[in-house]
Amino acid sequence: MGDAQTETPDYLVQLNEQQRAAVLYTEGPQLVIAGAGSGKTRVLAYKIVHLLSHGYEPWRIMALTFTNKAAREMRERITTLVGAKAASRILMGTFHSVFARMLRSNAKLLGLNRNYTIYDAADSRNLVKTIIKTLSLDEKVYKPQSVAAVISNAKNDMLSPEQYIADSGTQRINTARNMPRLGEIYAAYCARCRRADALDFDDLLYYTNILLRDHPDVRRHYQEFYRYILVDEYQDTNFAQHMIISQLCPDNPGLCVVGDDAQSIYSFRGANIANILNLQRTFPTIKTFKLERNYRSSQNIINAAGSLISKNKQQIPKNVYSENGVGTRIEVVRSYSDYEESFLVTNRISQLKMSSGDTYEDFAILYRTNAQSRILEESLRKRNIPYRIYGGLSFYQRKEVKDALAYFRLAMNPDDEESLKRVINFPARGIGDTTLKKILTAGAAVNDVPLWAVVKAPLQYGLNINAGTQRRLHAFEDIVTELNDMVATGATADAISDRMLSLTHMMDEYKSDNTPESITKRENLEELTNDVKAFVRSQHEQGLGEGTIPEYMAQTSLATDADTAEADADTPKVTLMTIHAAKGLEYGNVFVVGVEDDLLPSMMSKDSPAAIEEERRLLYVAITRAKRYCMLSYATSRFRNGITEFTKPSPFLKDIDSKYLSFPSGSEIVENSLDQTRRVKPWLTRKPPIPVRQPQASTSTSDESTFHASQLSVGMDIRHSRFGKGTITEVDGKNPGGARIKVRFDTGEIKILMLAFARFTIL
Repeated sequence: MGDAQTETPDYLVQLNEQQRAAVLYTEGPQLVIAGAGSGKTRVLAYKIVHLLSHGYEPWRIMALTFTNKAAREMRERITTLVGAKAASRILMGTFHSVFARMLRSNAKLLGLNRNYTIYDAADSRNLVKTIIKTLSLDEKVYKPQSVAAVISNAKNDMLSPEQYIADSGTQRINTARNMPRLGEIYAAYCARCRRADALDFDDLLYYTNILLRDHPDVRRHYQEFYRYILVDEYQDTNFAQHMIISQLCPDNPGLCVVGDDAQSIYSFRGANIANILNLQRTFPTIKTFKLERNYRSSQNIINAAGSLISKNKQQIPKNVYSENGVGTRIEVVRSYSDYEESFLVTNRISQLKMSSGDTYEDFAILYRTNAQSRILEESLRKRNIPYRIYGGLSFYQRKEVKDALAYFRLAMNPDDEESLKRVINFPARGIGDTTLKKILTAGAAVNDVPLWAVVKAPLQYGLNINAGTQRRLHAFEDIVTELNDMVATGATADAISDRMLSLTHMMDEYKSDNTPESITKRENLEELTNDVKAFVRSQHEQGLGEGTIPEYMAQTSLATDADTAEADADTPKVTLMTIHAAKGLEYGNVFVVGVEDDLLPSMMSKDSPAAIEEERRLLYVAITRAKRYCMLSYATSRFRNGITEFTKPSPFLKDIDSKYLSFPSGSEIVENSLDQTRRVKPWLTRKPPIPVRQPQASTSTSDESTFHASQLSVGMDIRHSRFGKGTITEVDGKNPGGARIKVRFDTGEIKILMLAFARFTIL
């Protein structure tokens, strides 16, 4: 590599001034604040190369990341620079993998078996479930997933079961939540893990802290052995991770911490932004370096994101800049409804693809919640735009949605055995695997009859079950039979959907706790009900059918088939994902949808200034994923929870300096002056609909209602709550099936609306 004293090594030539300063500094602990797209991975890799070139042994360097992917990419880059032999000898990996090795080497000191098993999240939940049953607790109150989250949080806060139980404040909270025995479950969980010689992921950090805290010789050994420790994404560390670093590097100058406080968005996983903001308190001699040149985005995108994040009080100020050119302004687009929003987004993607020459791989649609993907998927399919869901399943493939659809299928056809097997014990009703096996044997193997026949008459088909199981099977039979009768009598899909949720209590399965997973599942079920209600209304308005379950399932089956069909692996696709999943990624063109109050920022963040700041950071992350083009869109109405809600644009939009924004098609931000969100009752019957008031921000002069053909004429402009603004192109008052109009909407779609049922506003 040459003499570092007389010439600049090749690897340093490839760095800008700020990056080079961070790489060269080895005189004490350092914090590298790496703005979005500033090349932090390059700095970490080159820092290690610099250390190796200055006599640091590779086996005495520790590099910690949060994902195996990040560790792999860093090792590959280092291998390219110094060769595989040196790179392979660096201790590099995730927090959990590195400290798992440390624990195995010192297992005896902690009373652990060196060959301990590591439980994954599913193993932990199953053990918690077993303990809940052993203690004869109600699983509907003590939900395994919720309890496992409590245990995880306690360990990450370095609280032993004894400390957890002794904390009077915690016990008051648990009692108020009707879960006073959480401490007892935690203690039993730890005891069962020790008995099984097993550690969970949180234990790997918990016991590493105990090892370093209670065994000074061990702590001193690691402090002296590792001459340099590098930590990536420090803004994502929790208390336990921060404590480990604090113990390994009390006086060691060899510490390099890299992160960006503006991208701290994982507090729901235990991440604590204070770890990076207050790092100087832990390491008083730490020196801060800032990487402020952004290599990803245009200057306008950087300026817009910077003006947004500047409104946060908790931050490390930085002046991020780009040399990629000014670029275009961020487009802020207002639509009348979420349906119109999805169409405008997909239409803009088609336009940009044609004008820019980008492939679909260069496009990403970001949203706050997974449930928002459904209507976007629908719009993309209509335009034959290929897409993929990053880090998750397509809407109709999500478990909770498939569970609900299984009940719909049984309502149509109780002999559907796959659907029956899926939900016979969901939500849990005490019909276990043993009973199901007996039903399967009695049905197919012995009597050659559908499983439904056995469920209806278990004793007739020789099922050896007790009276309690008979009652539970009968209760399940009653649910399916009632839904089946509703289908037979022509009930609408929304009526059956509502009744199914009421009979099964499926929604209650996800309402008793507020874990991120449960909230997501609840939102997805709510979005499914929105989809059903919107389908019924659309069928009636357009005269396409009665809005029955068979009609709905015919449409949904086509959607799910399209979702699951294996497209050409080489076919470029638009990426759909949550903003959380987008962190660390980049795209030429980014669309951020649903930038509305109570969605972004989330309604659940409203009572906490710290939570609001994290939501603002979330939008910052979304914007900074874009290289060349960014759209922020919001709707003035959104169909949620079975009703149309008039919504306000996110207050974060006003945090962005308007000189970095453009407002095509009159989308300037209008503050909704309503004191609270207005709710519109859904139209569910053939009775005359209740008139709907427009939000005050609307240009409408009349109420949304039904009209006679004599009141309408060609060329008249209307606004529809789902399809948006349009122009009447044809009025047919003599149609035998009922008066109707043809409307060309601004989205480009042409719809025929039945006047007996269609509700709209004359503009």
